[in-house]
Amino acid sequence: MLVGTSTSAHQVEGNNKSSDWWHFEQTNRLKHKSGSGCDQYRLYKKDIDLMKSLGYNAYRFSIEFARVMPHERSIDQGAVKHYKDMIEYMKQKDIEPIPTLWHYTLPLWFSRKGGFEKRKNFKYFFDYVNALLEAGLDVRYILTINEPVIFSTAAYLSGLYPPFVRSFIKWNRVMLNLFALHNEVYDILKSYGYRVSFANNFVDMKSDLIFSPVTKLIDYLMNQRPLLFTRFDFIAINYYHSIDAIRYLVYKIYKGRKRVEFLDAKGLYNIIRREYSLFKKPIMITENGLDTLDDDFRCRFIKDHFESVLSARRSGVPVLGYLHWSFIDNFEWTYGYNKNFGVVGFDMKTKRRIPKKSAYVLGELARENRG
Repeated sequence: MLVGTSTSAHQVEGNNKSSDWWHFEQTNRLKHKSGSGCDQYRLYKKDIDLMKSLGYNAYRFSIEFARVMPHERSIDQGAVKHYKDMIEYMKQKDIEPIPTLWHYTLPLWFSRKGGFEKRKNFKYFFDYVNALLEAGLDVRYILTINEPVIFSTAAYLSGLYPPFVRSFIKWNRVMLNLFALHNEVYDILKSYGYRVSFANNFVDMKSDLIFSPVTKLIDYLMNQRPLLFTRFDFIAINYYHSIDAIRYLVYKIYKGRKRVEFLDAKGLYNIIRREYSLFKKPIMITENGLDTLDDDFRCRFIKDHFESVLSARRSGVPVLGYLHWSFIDNFEWTYGYNKNFGVVGFDMKTKRRIPKKSAYVLGELARENRG
């Protein structure tokens, strides 16, 4: 089984200067600046060496659309080579590279053209994908996009992410466009022989009313609709928590402060079992983690959730891998560097990596569950 960690480019690479996020950080439309951050664009070999020493055999990362295509109709071959070199270095270290082609950030010029609001803009994304394919991506698995529901909701319904829109019509349009984009890119990638999916954020639904229509609606929108509208070779599950649907609805309506999300390892088991029963496709856990300064708690979290994965495997579900979010403490979007999801910490000034106890716990699980 593949066992390792996940990150995204803008959150760890630093200096993503051609992106919409960087632009809005500099103009103070976004509160926090990513800056040089973890500087993984420059230090990726050190990170991969550390992964190898910890015992991991897989790394999910994202290729930055804004770096590869910083200007309209312009491919930065240096950026393409960088990601090829990064993939090759992982393979040298026996670490499975699992790239994601798009994880929230857009080239600024692409965003100004309307981004994924307009299907006519898909052609630019195809140019980006084809540039990578022409150069050659020596990988087995590719994820096209990350969390279409979360992105469209944050960018087009709540207005927290660029382009800061609040429109139900645009929210639904962008979500459907992302499903359509995935399907078209899926067909392109399949012609090259890759195993393809997209990462969807799943929540385990709980309710005081077993047959609550609210529960069913949220479950459909977040968990099932993305899969029903798309094609995929395996189901890529991002899982963080369970939700009590009734309390969640009340919370949203009345803007309450009561906790409605719960850490629940059994919820991951429930999702794996159900999605496999519905779609009969292999499962890959592409994100699973928590924000905490209590690393002993993170150790327990990893062990409990990993046991849910193993239980699902023992029950007959083909689970390809478990990738913890995240490899390193990083830039957490609207929260800046004020969150701690990493099994590795780092010093902002020196960029020195600082493995936590949880990094070794995950490594032990990786060594015990290879194959």
